[in-house]
Amino acid sequence: MKKWKKWILIISIIIGVIIIGMFYFLLAGMQEIKEMAITDIDLSQVKDGVYTGEFRGNRWTNSVEVLVEGHKITDIKVIQDVRIPLTEVTQKLIESVKEKQSLNIDAISQATINTKAYLKSIENALRKGIE
Repeated sequence: MKKWKKWILIISIIIGVIIIGMFYFLLAGMQEIKEMAITDIDLSQVKDGVYTGEFRGNRWTNSVEVLVEGHKITDIKVIQDVRIPLTEVTQKLIESVKEKQSLNIDAISQATINTKAYLKSIENALRKGIE
């Protein structure tokens, strides 16, 4: 009977460590990204071309490819998605940026961190095309 109690204790500790690790993975860096500033880019200064930008931030690491034609964002493609992708959110964000031709958009409800991570990648891509 003592062996069973010992094994139950060991398994409980292992499960506890796994749960703590999962919470760390899910939450690490969240506050920094939430507070991160996104700078709107003056598209009149961005040359036509295809620019790749990335953002590194734990599970929100991503990279995008931005196509600029006639000083307008005409396409945005996700090259590397975040670890836990929200496809609808990503598509809504891309459409908002293309429609407004600006990074100054409202964060998508319930996806503020994902929104900011993608916006930072888009910002980093556009910076590469500034004349």
